[in-house]
Formats: sequence, structure tokens, C-alpha cells
Amino acid sequence: MNKDYDRRFTHRTLIMGILNCTPDSFSDGGLFFEHDKAVSHARQMIDDGADIIDIGGESTRPGFTPVDDEEEIRRVIPVFEALRGENVILSAYTTKPVVARAAAEAGCSIINDISGDLKSSGLADVAAEYGTHLVVMFNCRNNGACTGDIYGRIKKELTANIDHAISRGVSEDRIIIDPGIGFGTTRQQDLEITKELHRITGGRYPVLYAASRKRIVAELTGCGDDAAARDSASDALALFAALQGASVIRSHRIKELKAGLAVFDRICEDE
Repeated sequence: MNKDYDRRFTHRTLIMGILNCTPDSFSDGGLFFEHDKAVSHARQMIDDGADIIDIGGESTRPGFTPVDDEEEIRRVIPVFEALRGENVILSAYTTKPVVARAAAEAGCSIINDISGDLKSSGLADVAAEYGTHLVVMFNCRNNGACTGDIYGRIKKELTANIDHAISRGVSEDRIIIDPGIGFGTTRQQDLEITKELHRITGGRYPVLYAASRKRIVAELTGCGDDAAARDSASDALALFAALQGASVIRSHRIKELKAGLAVFDRICEDE
């Protein structure tokens, strides 16, 4: 049975494991493109402590090659179907209504729309129809260069998207927001957003923080292709984001992050 998402009853930071069923994702493209490898990796992440598995069939790295609805469905829906009996929340990482609808029918509880434009994507209608949670993302890669007041820009665009989602029938308590680290932002802006994550919604909506292995990590550490260093630096960002109020951390590596967050949540409980 798939768990549903409600942090009010978990009292801890949740971990969203990344499952790229693609040949060209920036970090692990091709590693889990084959169905059996994708399912096996997902189950390993579940064993390591992932609360959510975020399944995507189209890369979103800069310069990615788009795929059509049919190909994306072919890549991800069998994986959803294989995992729907696991004790984990399933999330669909997509911008396509047809894919999101198929994923919802296959057991997903979260639609993770990274388009930054819910009016165009149409995914709010799917989330409302199936009663899923909906990730609303700030994306200035798609919506124009980020200059000037980054917080004013984030607030304006997220508010517009949230208002649209609610107008289409998405329950307010089913909305999660993502500040869009690395999606057209500069590294300095990524740092500013991370340092003051709490300013984005003032605690009104759960925040999904997704910086794992992104350029902010490489530029902060200079670690290049050192995977272990990249992951350790990603975990450091994640823990700081949790301190700033992030409810969900999206990550490629689960076990070590799980241990760090367990300590963090325990300290918070004892305050």
C-alpha cells in the first residue's frame, strides 16, 4: 500500500529518493534506464530509508533532449506498477498531463511538476482529478532570467501558480513548493535561497529542497567528479535546508542522509 504524505503526523524531515529512468540525466543517466535496474534501485532506496520515490522519464539537465508522451510512459509506468505495492510514497517527476494521469492510475501520490507554469502544463487539473499532492516549482530557466529581487520573483510566481492550482480544484493542504535550485538561478541566488528558505512561504506550505549533486555543490566544494565529496556536500546543504524549514529533501543517496536527518530531527524534538 502506498503511504500518503502528511508531515503533520510524521514530525520529521522526509527523504525523496531520485529515480532517473533516463539515458541522459546529468548525474546517473543510463544507470537505471533498464526496468529491472530501476526497480532494484528503487527498492534499495526504500530499504535505505526513503519515504518517497520520485520517478522521472525525461532528463531536465540543461540542454536535455525532450521525449514524447509515449516514450516517457514506456519508461516510467512499468516502474510505478512494480512499486505500487511497496510501503513508500510514489511521485511522478514530469511536465506532461498524459504521463501524470497514467502515473496516478498506476499508484503515484505526488505529481512533481517542474515546469514553473501550471497554466500551461495542465498538471493542476490532473492533481485535482486524482486527489494527489502537487509540487509547485519556481523555474526561471523556463520563465526568464532571474535578476533583481529573487525573493519577490519567487513569491510572485509561486503565488500565481498556487492560486491557479487551487482554482482548478487542488486542495490547499495538498500543495508542496520547490524553490527551483539550479533551474536558471545563479549559484549566489541558490545560496541566498538556501540560507533564507523560511522566507519563501513563511511556513504556510511544505517545502521540497532539491540540490543533490547540482552545480551549487560542485562550485561550493570544487570537488569535480568526486562522487563521495559531491554527496557529502549535498547532505550538508540538505541539513541546512531542513534547519531552515524544508519538509522534504530530494536526494540521490539515501542511507547517509537518513542518518544525518535522524540526528537533526532528534535534536529538534528535544528543543
